[in-house]
Amino acid sequence: MDINTKRTNDILQISVKGRLDTFGALELGDAFNSVIKKNDTHIIVDMNDVYYLSSAGIRILLQLNKKLKKRGGDLHLCHVNQYPSEVLEMTGLDNVFLIHSGKEKAIFHITEKLYKTKINWKDALSYTKNNIEITVYKSSQKSAILKAVGDISKVLFAQLEQKDIYSKKFSETEYSIGLGALGDDVNEYMQILGEMITLSGTMVWLPTDGHDTPDFLTPYKDTGNVTIHTGFNASLEGDFNDIMIVKAKNGESFTISAIYAAVFNIARQTHPNFSGVISIAMQADLDEFYSSGVKIAPVKKFAPENHQMITHKDNFKDWMDINSKPQYHGETMVSFGVGMDLSGSISTIKKEALHTLFYLNPANIRDSELILHNHAVIFKHIPLKKTCNLDKTIKNIISNGKFIDMRHLLDNTKIKQAVIGVSYITDIVFENE
Repeated sequence: MDINTKRTNDILQISVKGRLDTFGALELGDAFNSVIKKNDTHIIVDMNDVYYLSSAGIRILLQLNKKLKKRGGDLHLCHVNQYPSEVLEMTGLDNVFLIHSGKEKAIFHITEKLYKTKINWKDALSYTKNNIEITVYKSSQKSAILKAVGDISKVLFAQLEQKDIYSKKFSETEYSIGLGALGDDVNEYMQILGEMITLSGTMVWLPTDGHDTPDFLTPYKDTGNVTIHTGFNASLEGDFNDIMIVKAKNGESFTISAIYAAVFNIARQTHPNFSGVISIAMQADLDEFYSSGVKIAPVKKFAPENHQMITHKDNFKDWMDINSKPQYHGETMVSFGVGMDLSGSISTIKKEALHTLFYLNPANIRDSELILHNHAVIFKHIPLKKTCNLDKTIKNIISNGKFIDMRHLLDNTKIKQAVIGVSYITDIVFENE
């Protein structure tokens, strides 16, 4: 068995290659004894090259985890392959170890836990744009991309058929927006496709069944047997590059479009290779909520008789539910979306890829400098706290918050303050079924 170690920011990382059987477990135990220091509390074991795991291997990992727990830490596993993952699941230990999809996520999780009390937000970089003050905490250097399935033009022209519906695992859509449904019978859910969002793996959607009542599903474990069905979806692959605290200097509220404009301004200053596209997840204190939503499933059998888009002036009122009166003052909004900076250069991303994400919603106020596509979920108010682990905060809100509503978010929605996770998108790629 090959065992390599290194330290990043005082975090011990152990990469293992070979079979974690009885003999391999003995070797790994010896390695643990030789490299682990008394002050090590969190350790990462990279299992990218481990394809076999037995009870002996599990035992040595449990022993180390127990030792770290006594020190107030944890053992973190990453890049766990299919067979070892199934063994852990079969033995019920997949919920004992902290398992991450990648090493960088493990490092971020540990760093946040180790240093959250040491973060001095007063010393963080601060920017002001049009009276909006933004404090920036650098989170990840990893590239972020958007993965798209489906064809948004078929949504806009109401031309979706069964062959255009894709099924995606919950774990493949941690943060995404689109048009989708849940269910087992395609003939049933095709009739009620509606606006959808996924936040930290939870899907929330607005069925077009005439009841105007959002529905959601939070998976405890993604078995792959229950999937998200979508005619169009854009999901984030990667981490939040920056965590930002956003508030107005004068205490007044500001719009979603103003947040994006301020972040675009920061991106142009700090990211020389900025593509012009970002995604933003946020927790925000609402002041005025404005929204829209598809009222009819955009499938071919329901297509407008005039063969125009559902956003056409002659179809818009029949197809779109517009909320032009402010709602949910003082409640908590959790959202995810994408934005394109029209005032900058977007030459690094192909135009056809951009056309899969962005379209002109007549309910939005036109802005010559940006175009946005965001969905949002509303909860009873939860106090907003400064955090560098927004993903964990969003998970807690979804798990424990009192759900109120879900809609397509309009750009003129106003908020009082927010914590946002920004990903600077380097590319948009198309997925095949």
